[in-house]
Amino acid sequence: MTAPPIAYDLTRLLVGPTLPVPRGIDRVDLGYARYFLESWPGDCVGILPLPWGLAGGALVLDRQASLKLFEWISTAWGESNAADGDPALVHVKARLADPHSELVQPKPPSHFRPHRAAGLLFKALLHLGLKGIGLRSSVPRGAIYVNTGQFGLAFPWLTAWLDGRPDIRRVFMLHDAIPLEYPELVTPWGIKLHARMIANTARRADGLIVTTEAVRVSVRRELGKCSRHEIPTLAAPLPVAPVFLEPEPLDAELAGKHYFVIIGSIEPRKNHALLIEVWRRLVEKQAPVPKLVIVGTPWRQAQEVLGTIAMSEGLRRSVVCVTGLTSPALRRLIRGAEAVLVPSFIEGFGLPIVEALALGTPVIASDLPAHREAGGAFVTYLDPRDAAAWENAIAAQSRHLEREKLKAYSPWDWNNYAACVMPFLIGMADPASMLGPVS
Repeated sequence: MTAPPIAYDLTRLLVGPTLPVPRGIDRVDLGYARYFLESWPGDCVGILPLPWGLAGGALVLDRQASLKLFEWISTAWGESNAADGDPALVHVKARLADPHSELVQPKPPSHFRPHRAAGLLFKALLHLGLKGIGLRSSVPRGAIYVNTGQFGLAFPWLTAWLDGRPDIRRVFMLHDAIPLEYPELVTPWGIKLHARMIANTARRADGLIVTTEAVRVSVRRELGKCSRHEIPTLAAPLPVAPVFLEPEPLDAELAGKHYFVIIGSIEPRKNHALLIEVWRRLVEKQAPVPKLVIVGTPWRQAQEVLGTIAMSEGLRRSVVCVTGLTSPALRRLIRGAEAVLVPSFIEGFGLPIVEALALGTPVIASDLPAHREAGGAFVTYLDPRDAAAWENAIAAQSRHLEREKLKAYSPWDWNNYAACVMPFLIGMADPASMLGPVS
């Protein structure tokens, strides 16, 4: 069967630059957009939903206009910038070079600027012009609508335009069901948004993509509460973004530096507190202490972690906090680390795990089903509540020995991923959808 047309939802990518740099979920969305716009063998259009039913509820960008918007967003995020000029990386290098330095990173851009979303849409349309932009009726008949960004699923009006196009099949991606299963680890607002995602998926999805078998079980359990057990679901591990597959020698300024990295927003679920306890113990032993580089946006209850660091001279000198790293800069930082640490209490996948392994950097992670699906036999797994075990593993870490073992690791890239996802999407196409009116 020939590849059906794809209508890819660009909402998250457009709103994404309200953050200074892409997060893991944003890199996934970027990867999907690039694959569909550059490599999908059938037709492909981009979708930008509009509020209040304006213009039929959605703007439709043809392939060229969508590619132009994609490049504009990538540039806004600095995805093609050289790592050397990244001010956040310059800050980290300065802290690593001087063990007595207590330099504070220059204030990064505001972490979240939702009020800019409307302005970004206006700027994007000015950038694109009117060429290549149509309304809901211009989506090819029988297309597969794909939404991997999750963002739009929490607000039903962003997908309401689909009700006027019954010929379109709908495939959503859900990354996890964590807010509903572990409400104590998220905000009440996060729980509410995720409940909306599940309800909207139950109402409108014809197919579903998830990241692990563990997530498949969780999501299907939640969908069952909405009487939707039967949605065809593909569980496929996330691929490594191309930026983390580019060969690059070890940065001369990072070579020989003894540091570990944790990546992710600073919030209770990521379990930064465990690592702060480990570093407190290392400092008390008065031996040479490796640096801990915390890469991530301060989020819920972040002040508890940051405040603990601020009150201890030893921690201030051995823990570096940084936000705003571009993907090329993050790649370079991971490449030079002793190991990437992932002590989360719960995850749907573990993108930092596969990104680190692809760069040949060892990983120590919490023993979770999703982490084991992501890292397999190449990761050291520990109880996320056992600080002593983490301290021992970090103290015993030998970068050179572990990197030798990781030479056998084969990254799951976009070629592998597309070969898995493409048959699923083609199988979603409904020949009957090629008939009937389009409104």
